[in-house]
Amino acid sequence: MPRIVFLDLETSSLEADGGIIVGAGVMSEAGESEYFEARRTGQEKPLLSKLLKRLESSEVIVTWSGRGFDIPFLTTRLLKHSMDPRPVLGMMHIDLNEVVKSRLRLTFTYLDHVCDFFGIRREKGPMGLEVPSLFVKALEGDEAALRSIRDHCLDDLRVTREVFLRLRPMLEGQLAWNTPKGRGDPKILAKTKRIMR
Repeated sequence: MPRIVFLDLETSSLEADGGIIVGAGVMSEAGESEYFEARRTGQEKPLLSKLLKRLESSEVIVTWSGRGFDIPFLTTRLLKHSMDPRPVLGMMHIDLNEVVKSRLRLTFTYLDHVCDFFGIRREKGPMGLEVPSLFVKALEGDEAALRSIRDHCLDDLRVTREVFLRLRPMLEGQLAWNTPKGRGDPKILAKTKRIMR
């Protein structure tokens, strides 16, 4: 099986030309997490360097709504700092929100509702939209605000991993295809095409 990493970004704005990445969390399939933090705007480039180095050891990125937000935001910020986004863009990416929307039939497809459906407990902390105001407090020296951003990111990673584990039977073909053996195996390729429909 390919090496999987779960990725979640916390940003100071919803738009990458108006904000920065203030926190980046990664988690292994085994549940081991790392968090990279920018306490000041000038610390974003070192955060990006550490994040890229960490992602190098993986083959598949798994996110929640990452195709529309995390990956484009990350790509934009890498380019802003004259850093090459191709290592990230070249990796297989599974956006679990897209999987849920296209393969399940739920009333709502936002992460909290999917967690409720699967009985996955969430920590009750700040929402993602609160991160920009928390970052302003952090710039003013509020350590509790920094911890809140970190805790929110790591909780998002934890529940994204748990949702992935629930959805994994539907993703086996995609994951098998991403191995060197899988790319050349006609049985796996046929199975992957059926699964991705």
